[in-house]
Amino acid sequence: MSAPPGYTQTELSDPFEIHLGPVFEAGAKGARHFVLRVDERHLNGRGVVHGGMLMTFADLALGQAAWDATDHAFVVTINMQAQFLKTARAGDLIEVAPQLVRRTRSLLFLRGDFEVAGDAIFTASSIWKVLGKL
Repeated sequence: MSAPPGYTQTELSDPFEIHLGPVFEAGAKGARHFVLRVDERHLNGRGVVHGGMLMTFADLALGQAAWDATDHAFVVTINMQAQFLKTARAGDLIEVAPQLVRRTRSLLFLRGDFEVAGDAIFTASSIWKVLGKL
């Protein structure tokens, strides 16, 4: 699958997230947008995007934003809340621009609205623990 115009492929390193992709990104560090083209692998038995797939995409995109915010420190998800608003289908392009809402010394609070053609289908808010650099 090729990148949408203006996007480049995101370099994924997490073995589980690699199964989700390819994922594409645009924008500068700290302000990246992410997109994913839905294909048959992402669907449930009803033919719409699987909720677990959306949660994985949220963890990936918000995690990339957390990674940017910490200059590539190791971070882990300690909480994620999600709202499933509408369905998406094969061929849809899901877009998100993660937002850093708040930061403390050891925690990051992020959120994102996941949209198809400008229409929100899913929202996620997460808290990340900063583990530091190795």
